[in-house]
Amino acid sequence: MQATTQTRLQLPQADALLLDRMGELHGAMKRKLYARIAAEGGKAKSHKTVFCREHGISARMFNALAIELQGLIDGTRELLRDEQKDLNRGIRHMERQLATKRAQLDDIAADRLRLKPPREAKLRRSAHQHGIRLMKLTARLARVGQRLDANVPGICFGTRKLFRQHHHRELAGFSSHEAWLCEWQAARSHQVFFVGSKDETAGNQLCQLRKTDDRTYSLKIRIPDQLLATGDEKYLVINHVAFAYDYEALDVALEAGTALSWRLHRDERGWRAFVSFNHPPAERVTLDTEYGAIGVDFNVDHLAVTQTDACGNLLRTRRFPLLREDACSGRRNAVLSDALTAAVNWAKETRKPVVAEDLDFAAKKKAMAQLSPKGARMLSGLLYAKYRQLLQAKCFRAGVQLILIDPAFTSTIGAVKYASRRGWSVHAAAAGVIARRGQKLTERLPRAGTDVRVPVRSGHHVLALPARMAGDSRGAAWRGVHAAYRGVVREQWLATRGGKPPRSAKGTHGGGVRAAPLSRGNRLPCESKLREQICAL
Repeated sequence: MQATTQTRLQLPQADALLLDRMGELHGAMKRKLYARIAAEGGKAKSHKTVFCREHGISARMFNALAIELQGLIDGTRELLRDEQKDLNRGIRHMERQLATKRAQLDDIAADRLRLKPPREAKLRRSAHQHGIRLMKLTARLARVGQRLDANVPGICFGTRKLFRQHHHRELAGFSSHEAWLCEWQAARSHQVFFVGSKDETAGNQLCQLRKTDDRTYSLKIRIPDQLLATGDEKYLVINHVAFAYDYEALDVALEAGTALSWRLHRDERGWRAFVSFNHPPAERVTLDTEYGAIGVDFNVDHLAVTQTDACGNLLRTRRFPLLREDACSGRRNAVLSDALTAAVNWAKETRKPVVAEDLDFAAKKKAMAQLSPKGARMLSGLLYAKYRQLLQAKCFRAGVQLILIDPAFTSTIGAVKYASRRGWSVHAAAAGVIARRGQKLTERLPRAGTDVRVPVRSGHHVLALPARMAGDSRGAAWRGVHAAYRGVVREQWLATRGGKPPRSAKGTHGGGVRAAPLSRGNRLPCESKLREQICAL
């Protein structure tokens, strides 16, 4: 696994200015190489000989430029391909909607369909807006196709956002064109990259780290020949470099001659140094799943962790609270990291592997516009990518085996089979189901037609299990139980709304101002409200 650690460089003004010039040279060379690829095509490494001879740079400096630039080009192309797929999907959906609305308008014109004037006007306005939206999506798809067909995908060094601020300098907070230009040039030359190799001294030819005492290092950077005057030193030496974390692994990498890739990055506080190297895996300390497992269920506001034994019995559970979307990202990441550290340490102490769900929220987050405001906030605030990254890294470094399983119906199975029986929450029971699934244990359904107590909205409710069809698989049967359970959850949610009519007509009986709210016990309208409506008629 690739590990990265960083440190803040304490530099005198002269050394900081020298790094600024190196950043400007690195940015200029990268843009020139990009322009050559745009004009002649091919990969970045195919222009090595001619480019090094024309600009007088070393082969190692070109390799760093080529690797960084080719990664940027390939990453941009991948994003454009994803955008192209999303646009094609959106265009097909919009064409279907527009075809339906135009068919309705044709029926109105042929006197086969009659609508009230307000509804007809709304239909015509909606069809017009859908047509405009379809034209915009088609034009956007054409632009994406042009960028993919070109030699380079069209990258703006310094970000497009900052470039567009040139046209609105006063609104962006720039006092003059010179102020914007200074910010623009700084954004285009704020970093220097040195690629490492295991057959070079200290893992890198241009940027070398040497240990001076127990916790500090000395960093020696090769200055490009273009920036050297007669009699100048070829190396910039930075002393008293200290790393706050991962310095033990860095020492091991230095002693083993591992390749060290360096990135010097400038921000508002000065220069920082990032070093990346291959972190060796820790010795595995956990046993196989036949001796038990630790299941982890990730939720918006907490982390549910449940332990099972060798037979799959749920032993004990723990709950680690998390911060919601109203907190800043730094605090949320820190709390999530501490919770995962505690869960992995528990697995390490019990010598049991960690089992987690293999989820993918990318498609759901792209369709957030169709969700309610509350659902969109919860989904956007779910740090699943960060959770997955931290969990993998912590298990890798602790020597704990991580098993990813299919997340289908884990919450439903936990609610139906284990939550009420043990007096646990649905999430704690779901974590136990996740652990059992990691142990390759199956979940047998309760007998069809029986009533099961399930926890719903801080209480319990009776769930009548649906009858199983002959020949249905276990997955299809659990799908039916899941639909019935979600129906009970919605029933109780509607019943606890205080008799207020829902926003849509699906939760009411009738329409308009005469819509009757649902009763608390079931989905039928309140009898008193119906009697009032009948008497009023």
